[in-house]
Amino acid sequence: MFIALKIKAKSVYHGYDEEGKLIIEPVGSTDFVEKLIKIDRILSVTEDYIFIECPHDTVQTWEYEGSLSDIKNKLRPINALV
Repeated sequence: MFIALKIKAKSVYHGYDEEGKLIIEPVGSTDFVEKLIKIDRILSVTEDYIFIECPHDTVQTWEYEGSLSDIKNKLRPINALV
C-alpha cells in the first residue's frame, strides 16, 4: 500500500559516529514534490515531519504539505491507522 503526499526532503540520518553523536546531513530541497510512499517505510509522523526508512540503514525526514490530521484521514480508510 502507498500514500500520496507532497513532500520536501529535510535531513538524512546516517546513524552515530564513534563518539555516539548522531550524524545528520541536511538536504537542500526547496520545492515540494508529489511522491507515492510505501506505507511500511513510514516510521513516524509529527505535525511537521514524516520519518522514512531508507536504504543503507538511513532515515530521512521530510516536510509535507497539509496537516497530521490530513495524513490520518488518508491512512484511516485503508486500515493503516491503529
